[in-house]
Amino acid sequence: MLTQEAIDLLVLNKLNDSKSWYEEHKQEIRKVVIEPFFELIEELAPTMLSIDGEIVVEPRVDRTLSRIYRDTRFTKDKSRYRDSIWLYFNREKKLYPGYPSFFFELKPYLSWWGCGTYRRDDALAEACRKMILDRDPLFLELKEVYEKQSYFRLDEEDRFKRTRFPDEPEDIRIWLDRRTIYLIHIEEDVTKVFTADLAERLRRDFLSLVPLYRFLASAYDRVYRPL
Repeated sequence: MLTQEAIDLLVLNKLNDSKSWYEEHKQEIRKVVIEPFFELIEELAPTMLSIDGEIVVEPRVDRTLSRIYRDTRFTKDKSRYRDSIWLYFNREKKLYPGYPSFFFELKPYLSWWGCGTYRRDDALAEACRKMILDRDPLFLELKEVYEKQSYFRLDEEDRFKRTRFPDEPEDIRIWLDRRTIYLIHIEEDVTKVFTADLAERLRRDFLSLVPLYRFLASAYDRVYRPL
């Protein structure tokens, strides 16, 4: 089970920003941070495979879990380590780059999870817009499910400031005016995920996001795997 100790270790590791400190505490980090995430991934695996039989569920770093250390080659921030960690479920990245995915991330002061496409892809975005404008049944199902709840939300920071579709109603523009589409739930009290039933909560939440996953997967297939 995840605990506050996991966050404390990640924060300390980032603050020390030292390979020697990391190596000294590597086994502790594995026990307190990595292994509980692997257990969570294993608990969620049957549900994820029921959603899509091609989703990768192997509990392994760089397969379903982020690295502790950062790639600093192309960034101004040269700190070696992260103070956050996340799991993700998607298809094989080499075969399906940019395919929609499910995720759960633990940060020092909050956690968040959801589903969507996180890599900006103009062709995929246009395919989504076409499905929306055509009132594709997959979009209409997604829209109906979304409007009946308030737990998940679209990220307003990813929305264009100016609409390209002034003639469309607002409940359609909120989907059209985006670089990427994903739904997120933010848990601002991070201690609420330190419970034995976290896997069940995520299982239920990921299942509720299946309409979004199907919509995005269909748009992806239209661009990259046309019939």
